Amino acid sequence: MKFTNHSAFALRAQLSVVSLCLFYLTFGTSAVSAGIYHWGDLSDPGADVMFLDVEEDNGYSSSLFAPEPGMGSPTAVGNSLVLDPQNFLSQSSNSSDLTDSELLTTLMVDPGDSINGIIINEFGDYTLGGLPGSSATAQVGATFYWQVLEIDGIAVNLPLQTESMVVSSGSGPNGGVYHLPGDEGITTPWEGSAVIDVASFLTANLIGGDATKVSLLFNNTLLTVADEFSSAFIKKKGVEIDVHVNDPLHNVPEPAVYFCWDSV
Repeated sequence: MKFTNHSAFALRAQLSVVSLCLFYLTFGTSAVSAGIYHWGDLSDPGADVMFLDVEEDNGYSSSLFAPEPGMGSPTAVGNSLVLDPQNFLSQSSNSSDLTDSELLTTLMVDPGDSINGIIINEFGDYTLGGLPGSSATAQVGATFYWQVLEIDGIAVNLPLQTESMVVSSGSGPNGGVYHLPGDEGITTPWEGSAVIDVASFLTANLIGGDATKVSLLFNNTLLTVADEFSSAFIKKKGVEIDVHVNDPLHNVPEPAVYFCWDSV
């Protein structure tokens, strides 16, 4: 009888452990991964660049930078990563609202090629309106954290670098800040860009060789504030990350001046 009771106790203990494991598999994993969206490795066949471990981390219940996995994804076109923001917006009326998201990836080329520079272009629009004397603000900003991880295919330990997006309109140190009444308007377009000059960074630090792997963390923020007599809205509608590669095999070195943007 004692043996039977001991066996029953052991069985109940095993069932408890199994139940606990199932609980964590069901709830624990989803909690850890909530607001994190993975698209894996992306590349365009025949292009020089592979975008490794493309991931968004925003803490929300849906992706902001692109359609969610299984419903579409960022697209590699040549040496560019094209994003199609679906829900990246902020809007306020008698309130304030902040929307923030991070995009992470690692850029990699074959040894013999070189990542010379990275250009990020994005665009969207804003709306500000209200009664005379009312107050509202819409703002867009972005910071890019990047680090050279490999030189000529060999891992290196170089310092993290930062670059801020510059918006071509609006006030603020880098543009992108719009106020009522001066910036009143409906679906008024804005454009922003950032230039990461990898080749110049290596030269300035007397580092020989070619950058073959670079990490990139792309932090974007939208902010709106409006009083009870006004409304503010701003949305990100398109993002493109262009990687400029020196590829001696195909004899197509990239130009020293990277920025090019077509109005939308």
